[in-house]
Amino acid sequence: MEKVTLTNHSFEKMDIQESKELEIYVEKNAEASLYIATSAKVDLKCSITLEENAHLKALFWNECESLNSECVIMAKKDAKMELNLGEVNSGEVQSTQKIYLQGEGSELQLRSALAVSEKKHFEIECVHEAPYTQSNMENYAVVYEKGNFKMNDTGRILKDAYGSNSHQSSRALVLSEDQTCEITPILLIDENDVQASHATTIGQIDENQLYYLQTRGLTKKQALGLITVGYLMPIASVLDDEILKEELTSKIEKKVGLS
Repeated sequence: MEKVTLTNHSFEKMDIQESKELEIYVEKNAEASLYIATSAKVDLKCSITLEENAHLKALFWNECESLNSECVIMAKKDAKMELNLGEVNSGEVQSTQKIYLQGEGSELQLRSALAVSEKKHFEIECVHEAPYTQSNMENYAVVYEKGNFKMNDTGRILKDAYGSNSHQSSRALVLSEDQTCEITPILLIDENDVQASHATTIGQIDENQLYYLQTRGLTKKQALGLITVGYLMPIASVLDDEILKEELTSKIEKKVGLS
């Protein structure tokens, strides 16, 4: 078990190439950033605890041939977690994220940006345990030929977690008939005084839009790249690190055929 403590204004970068267990602790009132990159074949177990009024902005970037990951996050009073999941690799993934908003006023902002050309299955659940907690989960995926994408996205509000909000939206763009894409939004509500919503869109590229771009001199590959890059590119700039942003931007552009 590797233990990491994040203090105020700290920026922790980790490159993980072997199976590992992580225990990450964010101090009270601290604002910190975390970048975890995985490669090779990895089984990763990670627990993150945010103390009162802590704020963590995290990006998990996957380049594994095979990844099996489980992350459990606990946010105490007025803590804020910004969780970002990104990958454009072709490896298989089985990933679970469970976030517990344990303290009053705690928040989750989650964004995933995923390119899928193999089997990638995700389970994401946010549990509102205390009053006035907030969660917003946004998922974006581009599913290529032979891709097998599955996501279960759950917002759970427990009894007495009044005044809480749970919102989720998922969009998947499929680029082939020979693929599997399944998104299941789930809301489990045990309290009346709450707000909750979900929205899911799965669709193919607009052929008229594709044709228009080609009439402007772009190849079909370039036109596809321009349309799909909007699903993935925002994940490259979630952390305030220009070198990292350039590196991730280059990898995304290469994946969609713009480099």
